[in-house]
Amino acid sequence: MDITGVKLRCSQQVYYVYTNNLFVRRNSLCVVETEHGIDMGRVFKKMSSLPDESIKVNGKLLRLATQEDLSLLPQIEALEDRAFAVCKDKITEKKLDMKLVMVKSLFDKTKIIFYFVADGRIDFRELVRDLAAVFRTRIEMRQIGVRDEARMCGGYGTCGRQLCCVNLKEEFEPVSIKMAKDQNMNLHSLKISGMCGRLLCCLGYEYHIYREINESLPSPGFQFIVNNIPFVVEAIDSLKESLILKHNSNTVAIHRDEIRTQNGTFALSDKAIEKIKHSLEVVTEEV
Repeated sequence: MDITGVKLRCSQQVYYVYTNNLFVRRNSLCVVETEHGIDMGRVFKKMSSLPDESIKVNGKLLRLATQEDLSLLPQIEALEDRAFAVCKDKITEKKLDMKLVMVKSLFDKTKIIFYFVADGRIDFRELVRDLAAVFRTRIEMRQIGVRDEARMCGGYGTCGRQLCCVNLKEEFEPVSIKMAKDQNMNLHSLKISGMCGRLLCCLGYEYHIYREINESLPSPGFQFIVNNIPFVVEAIDSLKESLILKHNSNTVAIHRDEIRTQNGTFALSDKAIEKIKHSLEVVTEEV
């Protein structure tokens, strides 16, 4: 049975539902039934089977969005705006240590979800009772992390483009400081952190390429002996796929193609050795 990935309204998370024999195209607006209720979303992808067994299918497509469905959106958005204002006032009134991020009503108005961030656990039972009394529907308080907050609020990164988490990523993948180190990036926290304060998502995009290049080159500190003179690997330039060898004040740039493996270790090619010998002759002449 065909499966469709849908991004629900006011959400960047992809829900996988059964296509239900409907013909839909990418970016088509549709009404779906999920485990949480009936909602509207946009088709993100179509597939005949799930690429990962850990992904679960929860729900089905009901129909393509009709003009009547679209005409209901302003009412739902007005309800969400009112719910946000009411909830924010009650949070202030009850002095709860939480920050309201977004409010979403399901398309059939059977549930209103309040997304918030907080440092610890919040006892919001009294708040839920008050909100249920006002809106006469099910209330769900959903605590999210700072990365989810950035995704919901949106914005632009230091690169000038829209945040990766808004458009590119389906699920957040782990990003480590090692990824930044292996890419020879400035490890200042402001340089490698996103709007959410966490490590940039884009650190993982090209990491596997940098890792492959770095593994094919000797690490800084490795020594090559040429004419009984030790040349130490001073630095690695992953983008240029090269490294800098240094002896005293003499430096030589060697490309990855000029290095070979021999008996389980790195060795210089004849071309690289000639390049180093030439640099030694130049230094001798200058002296």
